Amino acid sequence: MAYSNNKSLKRNEQLSGSYLISIILSTENPIDPVYQTPANIKRLIPQDISSEILVVHYNQSNNHTNTIAKSNSINTTETSNEKSNNKLHIENILHVRISGEIGSAFMKGLELSTGQFILIMDADYPYPDEVVVKMIGELIEFPNSILIASRYADNKNKQKLPFVRNTISKGARIIVRHGLKVKDVKDPLSGCFATSRRILENVMIESKGNQILLEVLVKGNKYNKENEVTVKEIPFEQKDATFLKKLDLNRIVSYTKAVWHLYRYGRKSHWMANESEIIEQKKHKSVLFLSKAGRFFTVGASGLVINYLVSLLLSNIVPNIWYIHATFVGIIVSISSNFVLNKVWTFEDWDFSIKHFLKQYGLFLLLCSFGAGIQLFLVSIFVDYYHIQYSVSLIMAVCIASIGNFLLNKKITFGEKIWE
Repeated sequence: MAYSNNKSLKRNEQLSGSYLISIILSTENPIDPVYQTPANIKRLIPQDISSEILVVHYNQSNNHTNTIAKSNSINTTETSNEKSNNKLHIENILHVRISGEIGSAFMKGLELSTGQFILIMDADYPYPDEVVVKMIGELIEFPNSILIASRYADNKNKQKLPFVRNTISKGARIIVRHGLKVKDVKDPLSGCFATSRRILENVMIESKGNQILLEVLVKGNKYNKENEVTVKEIPFEQKDATFLKKLDLNRIVSYTKAVWHLYRYGRKSHWMANESEIIEQKKHKSVLFLSKAGRFFTVGASGLVINYLVSLLLSNIVPNIWYIHATFVGIIVSISSNFVLNKVWTFEDWDFSIKHFLKQYGLFLLLCSFGAGIQLFLVSIFVDYYHIQYSVSLIMAVCIASIGNFLLNKKITFGEKIWE
């Protein structure tokens, strides 16, 4: 879903005094962020810029969303410059608490914000003050841009990390830059970026983790090119980040899911400008269909090998086992391996929730049994009725049953269109 639903849009339209910039700080700390406190951020904002600060406290252990306004006060202050111009500088600081991950915190902040420009920041990360000041200044000067606080631009990141942590970090960036075609951005996983609300409204943000910038870059690629949106990285030297030396398994899982989702999004996007692209899309569907068919039959061949090896090993290793029992176990193991390989490799379905998995497995078993019945029926028809040799009849029956098995599983078990 897009971050700005109808309610928030109406709310923004009704506000007569919308701010020029909204700064969204996400933090796991229930009181104030570890590094980027609202008071410090407020100090960095030029006095002639109307702004609001939204601090969103997220907690993954909560079972329900509990949004509260911890301090929703408007402070009016005057500076010497403002006195001469008879202007008032208004700062609005709003604290919100939700259950969920860091991505959910960003989304809540976007929903409640009213600024023309948006600065999103992981407040539990040590970004230098000068980076924040530069991002605000350049965002106002170049409104049609995406500004990123970059740890890797100009080789600024000189901090030494453990080998495993450093390898995983480099691998993640390589996958994103080349696999998702974000080649011009050196830090596409940054937790701090700024852009205009108009650019964000053209992106359907779905991430729950710390990959919102990645979604904006990948999903907004077409819009950015058409509207000449520039992407600029502001380098900084990473300091005081000893916590980064520890591997965060949840973040790795969240990152993997996000990359896979965006990869599938890119493959399924239907941006076609002319007839030649439509023809190309049809060719792509044909290639994709044949590719999946080839994978399905390859998995089937591997199942035969697994069936043979398991049955043979059981009959030779387990004492006093009946060969029928050994064969039965071999069949079950081969069918199970076929299902898992087809699910992950052939149809690229990574939903392993128990209910969904068992439902698909049951359908797969049912359709495989149905296919076996069709094969026996066709063999008997070809041999007894048409008097075709058994060897030829068997090949014909296996081919027909296998094709039917593939199409039925594609449509029923894995919920895909036949020609896709």
